[in-house]
Amino acid sequence: MDVQSIPFLSEVVPLDPSSSIQEHKVRRLTAAGENYGSLMLSVDITVKSPEGTREINAVAKMVPPNEYIQKVFNTQVTFRNEIAFYREIVPTLRRFQQEQGMANAIDFFPKYLGSRLNRDNSDRVDSDGILLLENLKMAGYANLERTVGFDLEVAKVVVKDLAHLHAVPLGLKLQKPDVFEKKVKKYLSPFHPDDDEKIVEKMCNLVCSLDTCQKYHERAKSALWKMRDRNTTIREPFATLVHDDCWVNNTMVKIQPGEVPKNKFVDFQICNYGSPAKDLLFLLFSSVQNDVIRSECDNLIRLYHGTFVDVLRQLKCDTEPFSFEKFEQEIKFEALNTQFGHVVFMLTPIFAPKGSVKELDEFSPEAFAEMVGSFASDLHKEKLALVVNEFGKRNWI
Repeated sequence: MDVQSIPFLSEVVPLDPSSSIQEHKVRRLTAAGENYGSLMLSVDITVKSPEGTREINAVAKMVPPNEYIQKVFNTQVTFRNEIAFYREIVPTLRRFQQEQGMANAIDFFPKYLGSRLNRDNSDRVDSDGILLLENLKMAGYANLERTVGFDLEVAKVVVKDLAHLHAVPLGLKLQKPDVFEKKVKKYLSPFHPDDDEKIVEKMCNLVCSLDTCQKYHERAKSALWKMRDRNTTIREPFATLVHDDCWVNNTMVKIQPGEVPKNKFVDFQICNYGSPAKDLLFLLFSSVQNDVIRSECDNLIRLYHGTFVDVLRQLKCDTEPFSFEKFEQEIKFEALNTQFGHVVFMLTPIFAPKGSVKELDEFSPEAFAEMVGSFASDLHKEKLALVVNEFGKRNWI
């Protein structure tokens, strides 16, 4: 899939009247298999003004060129919601933090540069839709290798940022419910992928082929079939804005010798309203290195909860309803009802060999089904066994 240019880019880039786009260069930002819900492009824009020329290094998120992918990801809703996340939700959350006297407002997102749904002034998202964000790679951020995941140092940073991401909109909900409804929740839509029966059967077969977790085979199969029950219960008081796809490829990390790593979250196209335990479980078991999970999982959960409660305190919220014991109940519910199946399914694309995944315009229901059914590597097998054993011994399944 080759994209040479973006038509009418000047309509998206905010420029003063004395400036104009001299040229722009486009290249693919992600390979097939690194992003499924959209086409990602790197765009280097040369802007000419009376003072000279300057460069804008951006990332353009485009509508996927495939009707099946658009249907799977409900592009008509999720594309406009992601634009609203950067244009409306993030500024709302930052203002709220400032009003509550918090010194450091959330800054773990790329900067919003511009967007459009179409060029015909309709309310439909079409092939001219674009979301333009800063290119974090120019600031030294990068995706870590998906088959390796986070070490302990990076995991701590990402977990704390995740707690912050969840706690600020929750604080807004508690302190200013009308603002939360109008500026945040209206852009949070449920995302329900099609859990095909054949795919669930294939996942069950994968789990049952692992001798190292044989004692949990039946419990694992039961949990996998729960994917089709679609338990969408929203439980208060924990419900907040959740990313719902928080794994290593949707974070970008800046690592410099002698400094604490920095993290940015990206890809908010399916952000919705639900339990923060969903994001924490998926992040830990899809994206943190195996040895770290074995030795530090409980500590990372404690770190998350401690940060979460601390942010709520800074926002002047009553934290009594958010005890660790109550959060453990959230974890147990989401582990069984949503996240065990989520993790098991996503391990297939996470461990897919580079170059083995079809291009976006070639994807089909058959291609999706083909992704599940066999182990892509020994690393995949090792990770799946870890997930089954950890969920099993913790009585999460």
